[in-house]
Amino acid sequence: MSETTDEYMRKVSESYKRLGSLQKAADELGIAYAKVRKILITIDEYETEFSIRVAKRRNEGKSITEIAREMNTTSNRVNAYLPYEKTIYDSPEQTVDSKKSKLYRHRINIAKENFVTKEKAVYNKEQRENDNTDIIIKEKTMVNKSKIKEEEFTPIRIHLELTDDDMTEYQKRMLRRYGESSTGNSITRDVLIPSDMMLHNLHYAIQRLFGWQNSHLRKFVLPDEIYQKITGGRVKGWADLVGALFQPPSEAEEDIFWDDDYQNGSIKVWLKRKYTGPYYYGGEMEHYEEARKDIQELLDYYKMIDVKESFHEYWKRTKMEGETSIKILRKAPLIDLSLDEMNNSIIIEGGTESLMERLEVNKLLAAQDEAVSEDDLLSVIKELIYNYDYGDNWIVKITMIDNCDDLLSSGVVSEEEIIEAQATVMSKHKPVCIHKDGISVLDDVGGLGGFADLLGIIYESEDKEERAQYRAWAQGLGWSSKKISNKMII
Repeated sequence: MSETTDEYMRKVSESYKRLGSLQKAADELGIAYAKVRKILITIDEYETEFSIRVAKRRNEGKSITEIAREMNTTSNRVNAYLPYEKTIYDSPEQTVDSKKSKLYRHRINIAKENFVTKEKAVYNKEQRENDNTDIIIKEKTMVNKSKIKEEEFTPIRIHLELTDDDMTEYQKRMLRRYGESSTGNSITRDVLIPSDMMLHNLHYAIQRLFGWQNSHLRKFVLPDEIYQKITGGRVKGWADLVGALFQPPSEAEEDIFWDDDYQNGSIKVWLKRKYTGPYYYGGEMEHYEEARKDIQELLDYYKMIDVKESFHEYWKRTKMEGETSIKILRKAPLIDLSLDEMNNSIIIEGGTESLMERLEVNKLLAAQDEAVSEDDLLSVIKELIYNYDYGDNWIVKITMIDNCDDLLSSGVVSEEEIIEAQATVMSKHKPVCIHKDGISVLDDVGGLGGFADLLGIIYESEDKEERAQYRAWAQGLGWSSKKISNKMII
């Protein structure tokens, strides 16, 4: 006998109260994270500042479209934070679409436990040049982990460089002297990762490799030169690649954090579970169809827009002419604008540069010595940028190297260690650090320069009490001065 809507909602409520996590409740019930949230909002058991603002406007009789316009967001996001106004789609009377959605979620839930999900995006450049972009998404294939051949996630080497070009000479000296950095302005890690590791899982590995605790926002982006090259600096160039390379406009809110479910216990153990395979991506917005729907909604909403001058021009004019209002340059469809013109005219909360985190590192990055083909979109991508904590603005440059010859020839690692690391990657489906230059850092110190200043105080301050105070503060954030082997760092 089918459950009633009330019974179903009560089941969701009980699961959430018992587990204390939206994601855990979604996993237990085999439904989407977003649906758990919407049901709890419907029965007044979950709210955020955003949902309160949305509900207030809805109670005033405004439509979803009107609310989205007022709050400068999309209708999809507004609807996600409203109570159900009709029966939920897992009630006895299911539509064809809802049945398909339920079957799809069931398959994803199985994949979480037993399978590795693969999705490959291929961009047809020739058609893009004809202004008829065609993104070919191959159908997902789920392969039982026990039957996966080793070569499907053979080790690949990536080089991670945490760097800061604005270090003072004092800061460089402290980083060399106490931070064990050979350069004084960078800390590096060389890591073997499974070739099917996604950017999403690499994020958690980077957190562990450098000593952070996943407590701030982050994003993966392309170097600006490459970003401009593949988008042409135009809204159309970016929009064509949403869902295949770039995150959709609405993803910045919560979808990217679908599995950030840390509650208590060891953060290191929690992180390890995230960067150990098999890998899957449980967010909703990065599915191609959802991403395309989201970008199309944005373009449809702004069929005609006031194109505004840049803030720089406005500020210059204000100082010179005493103007107090931003100048409207013209009206035009959003799709016809440059990216700069769009960003001057409307606010896209997550920006346009963030890469989809379900992309596999090995399929996105080209090796440093790999020949570049102008006919291949991805062959020009030889570096990624990982940006963590937009306040401290930590920057990690990510490159791929197709062998370990340089490490072997310099004597920093042996051939036996490389072979052992490769075996661990393949047998345990997890990354292994094979070389590190520099100690681990910590959150909330003001970036690499601030960390170098902290080391200076801890080791060289003449004030004994100050030294002890700063050391205790750093240790309270998980920092340790103890040496740790390469293989134990992750």
